[in-house]
Amino acid sequence: MRNHKNNAFTLIELLVVIAIIALLMGILMPALNKVKKSSKAVICQAHLKSWSKAFLMYTNEYENKFPSIMGGSGGLYGQWTIALKPYYANELKIWFCPVASKPTTIGGTHPFAAWVVTENQSNDLRPGDYGSYGINAWVYDRGGSSTDFNPDYAWKNTFVTMPNNVPVFGDCMWRGGFPEDDDTPQTDQSVTLINDHESMRYFNMNRHNGAMNMVFMDFSVRKVPLKQLWRLKWHKNFNTAKSLPEWPDWMQNLSGD
Repeated sequence: MRNHKNNAFTLIELLVVIAIIALLMGILMPALNKVKKSSKAVICQAHLKSWSKAFLMYTNEYENKFPSIMGGSGGLYGQWTIALKPYYANELKIWFCPVASKPTTIGGTHPFAAWVVTENQSNDLRPGDYGSYGINAWVYDRGGSSTDFNPDYAWKNTFVTMPNNVPVFGDCMWRGGFPEDDDTPQTDQSVTLINDHESMRYFNMNRHNGAMNMVFMDFSVRKVPLKQLWRLKWHKNFNTAKSLPEWPDWMQNLSGD
């Protein structure tokens, strides 16, 4: 009688195969997660490029000036949401960084939350506005009056030196803020709205592996390490050479010093 060779796997062979697969998955998963995060950062920059084009078209049409932002009772804080509507495609997706697309009730209280304006907020806000990007409010050609806004600090238009170091618009937990060179970073990664004081924290969002994405005054878009936010020229009198603040624990090991 002819002998037939047994081609079935033994239990030991199956366990070896499973162990090899588990080992390969353990090696590949971090790399796949890194690729996924990198792809989201690229998509975020693509969204910001759309916004940079909207800002460019607006300033070209209005003699290189940025929008005005009304102050006082009944004003409209964050008027970029109104002024830019004729200049961008009405696509929901470009309002959100891919890693921060779920709105909270007010302000993106952690890096991966978006902001939304609700009906019960004060009358100087537009209910229904939402997103996870915000403006450097020092670029506004501001109208009205405000104790939080020094018009001598404001850029107002695109006629600046070193425009590639002047922030305009980027990853943000709110629709905008007025960063100062003596602002300090938040003690953990959560942020609350603080009436424009310490509002560097609004942009200090760890969404992209220790960095955030930003549109600059030359309408370029690039990734900015969080520790370098204090080296950008947010307003005319912002001291970029000032000593950096003491980094909290969550920022200690981030690159970019």
